[in-house]
Formats: sequence, structure tokens, C-alpha cells
Amino acid sequence: LSEFNVVLLGLAGTGKSASGNTILTAMNPELTPSQLFVSRPSSTPVTSKCEFKVINVFGRLVRVIDTPDFLDDEIDTHTQVEECKKYCQPGHCVVLLVIQIGRITENERGILERLENKLGWRIRESTIMLLTHGENAKGQEQRFIAERTYLDSMVKACGSRFHVFKNTSKKPKQVMELFKKIPDYKTIFPEFTEKPSHSTCYMS
Repeated sequence: LSEFNVVLLGLAGTGKSASGNTILTAMNPELTPSQLFVSRPSSTPVTSKCEFKVINVFGRLVRVIDTPDFLDDEIDTHTQVEECKKYCQPGHCVVLLVIQIGRITENERGILERLENKLGWRIRESTIMLLTHGENAKGQEQRFIAERTYLDSMVKACGSRFHVFKNTSKKPKQVMELFKKIPDYKTIFPEFTEKPSHSTCYMS
């Protein structure tokens, strides 16, 4: 099987890098900080270019790709969008559209369509909306989405696929549940089990 790509997209500061690290450490809790994405609270973008880490997920190599904010007018995104296109291809990836609970901005309106224009295809068919800072939702994720019409429309455009991450949690269960929401996940991961086996992470 060829490598499968998990592409993290979204605005700066929503938790893309932290979510990538949540996935990596769920699959291998023994990773050192140098094997993870740089992630810290910041008022300026921490990620300025596409980066990836490769892990073994249920016997298949998975490339986890962290990306800069492609909608930031202050950085040259063209080169990075072209780099992302190498990995973000129909049938070979899942897109995690990262949105932070409690920090929804006007820039998030229409983000799905704008990213589709940048990447040149209907990524919604392979997208799961990933809500970060899930501890702030207090179990009211459905209500949180329903109360925001444009968010509700975006989730429905993505086949009603959404998932909530508590990035402070070290429990791998939330990552296993995420993988089960990937369209056709049983075909992508024929050896899928509820418990991750410790895997090797390769530096990009």
C-alpha cells in the first residue's frame, strides 16, 4: 500500500500543529519533542511551510502534514499550496479542517470554498472538520455547531463528518475514533484495531 496522507488545514492559531502531535503521540507515545511539530500559543503563525512526519498506522505508512495558513495575505502561500497539492489528492488523503472551539473568527466563513479554490478540487468529499479545545465544549459540540449557521452548513458540506479533539488529553481513543470517521477507513487501514501498536515515526 502507498502512503496515506492526513492533511491539516485551517487558519493560524487553531491548533493544527497540536492536533498533528496528538495523532503522532497516540500512535507512538514514546516520541521525543524533536520528532513532533513545533507547537506553542502565539499571536503570529508558528508554521510557515508545509512539514510532515511519517508514522506506521495499522501496518500502513501515514504521512501527517502540517500546513501554514493558506489564507494569510501576509505570507507567500503559492509555493506552499503547490507543495501541499503533492499530498492533498483525491483518494490518497483525508483533510482535517481545524477550527478552534471558542475562537471562531469571521475569516472562517467560507473557508472550505476558499481552500477548495486554492487546492483545485472538492476537498469536502475527503474532509473531516476537527474542532480543537474540546474541553471547552463540555460535551455540547452538536449545539455549538447548530448555533452557528455557517459552521453547521460547513459540517453538512463535509458529509456531516466532524470530530472533537482535547489536545491536552493523552488518551489514544480520541485518535482511534477520528480514524474511524475517515471515509472508507476499513479499506485504507485493513488492519485497523481499536488499540494502536507502538509505531516508528520518521523525521521529515
